[in-house]
Amino acid sequence: MMQESTIEIAATDAGANGRKLGAKGRRTRQQLIDATVALLETHGLRDVSVVDVAKAAQTSSATFYVYFRGVPEVVLAALETATQTSPELEALIARDWLAPGGAETARAFVDCYTAIWNRHRTIFVVRNLAAEEGDTRFYQARMKQAVPMMDAISRQVARAQAAGRTPAHLSPRSCAGTILMMLERLSAIGPISRDHDDGVSYAELKAAAAHSMAMMLGAHA
Repeated sequence: MMQESTIEIAATDAGANGRKLGAKGRRTRQQLIDATVALLETHGLRDVSVVDVAKAAQTSSATFYVYFRGVPEVVLAALETATQTSPELEALIARDWLAPGGAETARAFVDCYTAIWNRHRTIFVVRNLAAEEGDTRFYQARMKQAVPMMDAISRQVARAQAAGRTPAHLSPRSCAGTILMMLERLSAIGPISRDHDDGVSYAELKAAAAHSMAMMLGAHA
């Protein structure tokens, strides 16, 4: 699945030596990022070499090392501006989930979240695999990107607990983490899922996820 046309220039705008880049340097750096993401759409992180990236970006390995220490650092740079939230998603989670219509809000949230996640699908998949293999850099990047929504969901779970809608013994933070893990996995399988005769379709999976989220947040049907 193709990404958006480009991933924004990483916030640091710096080369591997930490020096500030000029306009030409920023363009070259971005070309290396775009080339890496394109290669990762069909290859695993360990299968993409510096030579591969340099060739795809129509430059040299020597030039690559001016900007990055290795291919993982390119992915980390791309992740700096990839987001798992949006104003629409933030508005949905900020709604009164205890009021009537909470179930519909949950369905809209799941649809919105999965769409946002898949805008940066390639690097999120690579990030998650690297994090699960024990690379702390990718684990930290994953957590950093999850924190804003985790905080927002945690607050809604705590509110539902105060209203007696959600069991008080549950940890709001753990509930939020569980919801996000579920939605990340749901997002990841979306583009490769197939409907089956037993009734397990992607739409049904999203409906089940929305129901689970609504229950944790104490939403009305």
